Amino acid sequence: MVTKAEFKKAAKLAVQNVIKHGDTDIFPFPFENHAFFDKETEAVELVIEYDEKFEQYLNQFPPKNVSSLTPVTYSGFRWATQIDPMWNAHFLASVTAIGESIERARIDRKNEAVFSYRFEPNTETGDVFSREVGWFQFMKKSLELAEVHPFTVICDISEFYPRLGHHRLENALRQVAGETPYPKRIMSFLSNFSNTNSFGLPIGGPAARLLSEITINQVDRLLQSKGIVFTRFADDYHLFAQTKEDAYRNLIFLSEKLFINQGLTLQKSKTRIMSSTEFKATSPIKDEQKPDEEQAADAAIDHSRATLMRFSLRFDPYSPTADDDYEALKAEVRKFDIIGMLKEELAKSRVHTSLARKIISAIKFLEGKSKQDAVLSVMDNCDVLYPIFSSVLMMIDDQFDHLEEGTQNAVLAKIQQLIDQDSHVFRVDMHTSFAIRVLAHSNTPQVQFLLQKLFDNRPSELIRRDIILVMARWGEWYWLSDLKNRYRELSAPERRAFIASSFILKDEGKHWRDHMKKEFDPFEMLVLKWAGEKMQAQQNWSVPL
Repeated sequence: MVTKAEFKKAAKLAVQNVIKHGDTDIFPFPFENHAFFDKETEAVELVIEYDEKFEQYLNQFPPKNVSSLTPVTYSGFRWATQIDPMWNAHFLASVTAIGESIERARIDRKNEAVFSYRFEPNTETGDVFSREVGWFQFMKKSLELAEVHPFTVICDISEFYPRLGHHRLENALRQVAGETPYPKRIMSFLSNFSNTNSFGLPIGGPAARLLSEITINQVDRLLQSKGIVFTRFADDYHLFAQTKEDAYRNLIFLSEKLFINQGLTLQKSKTRIMSSTEFKATSPIKDEQKPDEEQAADAAIDHSRATLMRFSLRFDPYSPTADDDYEALKAEVRKFDIIGMLKEELAKSRVHTSLARKIISAIKFLEGKSKQDAVLSVMDNCDVLYPIFSSVLMMIDDQFDHLEEGTQNAVLAKIQQLIDQDSHVFRVDMHTSFAIRVLAHSNTPQVQFLLQKLFDNRPSELIRRDIILVMARWGEWYWLSDLKNRYRELSAPERRAFIASSFILKDEGKHWRDHMKKEFDPFEMLVLKWAGEKMQAQQNWSVPL
């Protein structure tokens, strides 16, 4: 059983994780994360309240999630969902409450077979998973196994998260935590999330990652029991064999067990049986050894790219040594030819998405003309960077105040031009929502008109929520006063944004809140209390994005 004290610990970890890392690695951070940060104790207590009254609150205040297409390739998309912030915290707390049981049921880390999302909670950092085990360790071990196995099979599961079955997940959860109420609560939440479909997990959050691991654990153990040498990270498998016939047998066994036990299949286009020599030569972390003079330059570039892929750009702004850590990280980044690697990627018709995303993240650590040129280059090549353009916009938003005025104006003009032209780049709501956060740096009549036009013409809750917050940040009371008359027509994310923004309406806002707060749910009341206290403490406070 999970005791009250244990669930409280899980709730605290969930709130800390949201504060430090956001709810997913796909969507913009919801503004409510700031309320979690400032009102952490109250947020934890509310997660516990949602747990104690789970059935009542699930029916009375069901999750209001936000969904959007997000690019994964130049012409491929997936449907992603940002979970209602409070329910997301409860969902994560419910999963981490039985996290130790899930981890114990998996193949032991010491076996060096499964490298994805090893449960290792840290209440100081808010981390749910170990930082010592991940994709790089997965690739490194695969290279070691390729040294002693002549053949390697590479494959990944097709539509892993969207197609993962709830019935199979529930069975796995009951095996590891059947005596607790959390398997049932997790499945009730997922049923609501998937609109009663019996499959699908939210993409991008730590709770879903841990649930996917316990589900696929059955197949891992079947591979292990068959004596098949393998490594796995998330939906990527590497199988190793002494002969080509054995490689085929291993692949057939994996394919059968995935389909029979999980209803899953392997992606045909990404499944290959290759010699281990070829596998090592094409590995993204391969080391070039003793290149001849003719290959020296290319080998140096490849080595630099591989090193950058391994290099951690993780920076904790909450660390007591944050300033020193940031300077040290900048010094390390200077050792890479970021501009050179960026030019190499932009010269391609299709970028290497993982490498390009890493290069984009490194731009923030550049200085002077190098940073300005890099920002202008990525904006001028939005078509080439289309699959990772959200990463570009996040980097620019973060660095906007460090850009020269000319660079700022060029960025803003490019975004406005693309939106006005109805470019495919901003037909994806995810891209537009990140662009709004860049546009928020420029309160001009032109940008105001553009945002109002977007609010009226784009139904996305993601976009409309952030426009409300931007208009409040700018103090545009005339627009918010008019929107107040349509409050009941707004979606839940928009309503929470308006509640926090209503404080700029002075007495008009106070009269409205006094009249309406009897309709607010418990989470809206937390947002109301948080915004009120912030406004009282700082007269010029505005709701952060």
